[in-house]
Amino acid sequence: MAQSFAALIDQLLADPPAIHAMDGSQDPELGVWSTDRDCYMFVAEQVTTGSATLETGSGLSTVLLAAAGARHTCVTPAQEEADRILAYCARRGIDTASLTFELGCSDEVLPRLSSVTAFDLVLIDGNHGFPTPMLDWYYAGSLLRRGGVLVIDDIPLPAVAHLVAFIDGDPRWEKCQRTPKWAAFRRLDEGTLRQDWFEQGFYTAPPPRDLASLLARSIGKIRRTLRSAH
Repeated sequence: MAQSFAALIDQLLADPPAIHAMDGSQDPELGVWSTDRDCYMFVAEQVTTGSATLETGSGLSTVLLAAAGARHTCVTPAQEEADRILAYCARRGIDTASLTFELGCSDEVLPRLSSVTAFDLVLIDGNHGFPTPMLDWYYAGSLLRRGGVLVIDDIPLPAVAHLVAFIDGDPRWEKCQRTPKWAAFRRLDEGTLRQDWFEQGFYTAPPPRDLASLLARSIGKIRRTLRSAH
């Protein structure tokens, strides 16, 4: 199975679907925002036929999960993206009977999704602007079953980096795999991720920006003093 997924992923990367507008012009060039090959391999290895999966954003991963036979829900704000994915799959004989598109921004769509479905895998790779990754984690992560896997792409981006730093300390999650581009976690409990502040003893606020600058300047001054003493 891993071998067949590897071949499929290589085919998709060699001839990716043209889904996303790559600029803001009236007649934009179409392309696809994608992650690394090892992330696609990791995602594919987590699912079997009939696995319940959910992603924010659309792209090559949507095609991959449809081809894997997952009962996949893709949250995308654009009907055009959904149409392009369906056309791409049709041209390549990829069955999309178990692929569902929920159209709209994730902060509006995810709260409406039925909590009856316990997802096996959630991929967060939609809007990366603050606070959307946090909202995607809160709503989509709350729908993960115990033992389900959360994958987060583009972790160097500021809002995503803050989210990952929080999850790193959250005892409800177990680290699975990480690269400089993406991270994966396994959920150790289930149900809503709602907590009050006193339940989050693991979480400490970052130092105020002016305090951080003061500390940096002080450390720099100490280092210069030590160098001059030698």
